[in-house]
Formats: sequence, structure tokens, C-alpha cells
Amino acid sequence: MRSTSPIVTLLLFALCGCYTYRPLVSPDPVAGTRVSAQLTEEGSRDLSGKVGPEVEHVEGEVLRVDSAGIQLSVRQVEGFRGIESDWNGEPVVIPRTAVVGWQQRRLSLGGTGFVGGLVLGGVYAMYRLLGGPGIFQGGGRGGSGSSQ
Repeated sequence: MRSTSPIVTLLLFALCGCYTYRPLVSPDPVAGTRVSAQLTEEGSRDLSGKVGPEVEHVEGEVLRVDSAGIQLSVRQVEGFRGIESDWNGEPVVIPRTAVVGWQQRRLSLGGTGFVGGLVLGGVYAMYRLLGGPGIFQGGGRGGSGSSQ
């Protein structure tokens, strides 16, 4: 059981995930979900004092939804030139009129499975390369056993 714990740990880290952004299925984002708002050019100009100049996407967790707009705990903004800036969760209200479209962050099962399989295969290859079960019992090739 102890010999499998490093493999299980690495597998769990690999399964922490690959995420993609997909268009929202509902008209409004739901509080607590991670979303990305694509801003209109006018919306970008209007929000430049809050999120910076020439911002195309604002990403974060939805804090509140009302008729005036959606309040996000901002995690990242991306400009029209692809330059990204990380944020620390500062709250910003995004007016509905400033947004072209919403996307929601979702777990990518295919990508996560692929990366998890690569990691698992790499761990297994290293395990076999280093001597298999013997590396956990002190009998592997790289050990400092006694010479005969």
C-alpha cells in the first residue's frame, strides 16, 4: 500500500485539472461560478478606469447578479493585444451593456484525462526504469547495498 502512495499523489495532482471556457448555457452567470466576460469596445473604454485600458476579457468569480450588472471578483484581465494581468479578487461591477458574451470555466474531461494518462505513464515508466518494486524495498539498482 505504501508503494502506491507516490503514484496516487501524482495522479491526483494531474487530475486537478485542465479547464476550458465555453459559452454560458443560461442568459446570466450564476453566483459562485468562474466566468470570462468579453467586453465591447465601448464597454472597454467605459471600464478603463476600473480594469485598465484596452481590456477585452475580464475573468473572475461571480459575486452578485442584478439588473444593473454582474459583480465579479476579478482574477485576470486580458487586453486586445493578448497581454494578461493577474488580479487578487478585487470586486468590479461589469454593466450588462458592456458585455458581448459570457463564457464559463469548465473542467475539460478529455484534456484532464489525456494529461493524467501522460503523467501516469511517465510515473510508471520511471518506476520500471528505476527497478520496479525493488526501489521501495531497498533492492533497486541505485541502492548502496553491500558488495560481494
